[in-house]
Amino acid sequence: MRRWWPRVRYLLALTALCAIATCPVAKRSCTAKQRAREADQLLDYLGDRVAAAVAQTGKVPPLAAGPTPATSCCDQGGTCSPDAALWDSPGWRALAFTIDGEFRDAYEYVPDPGGASAVIRARGDLECDGHASTVELHVLATPAGVQRFWTREE
Repeated sequence: MRRWWPRVRYLLALTALCAIATCPVAKRSCTAKQRAREADQLLDYLGDRVAAAVAQTGKVPPLAAGPTPATSCCDQGGTCSPDAALWDSPGWRALAFTIDGEFRDAYEYVPDPGGASAVIRARGDLECDGHASTVELHVLATPAGVQRFWTREE
């Protein structure tokens, strides 16, 4: 009966070591996913603002905005602090867009001069490790309504 206990202890110790070794990796992965959702949610909100303008005028808002902030959030320790003055440009005011809490990406709105399309972009280094990612929402105004296309570059 005592022969199986050392084997079980060895197996339990090995399982515990594996769990400890993968914990930091899992935490980083979870944190990265949460940070990436920030960009998705804010770009989706901006897409809704552009779609509302298209419904009223038939064109995307003509004023470009950003990139905001002009410097990386990594320069501020990984997150940018809320600052109403950042979002006071005519382009952001036309979209009624501000960020009132901490954020990690720089946001940009680039309309087509003809008013038929726009690109809304979030760019940032979520881990502050020198590897920036870009998420873009392409908005296309058509007679049938607004079409959206997402692109991601890690």
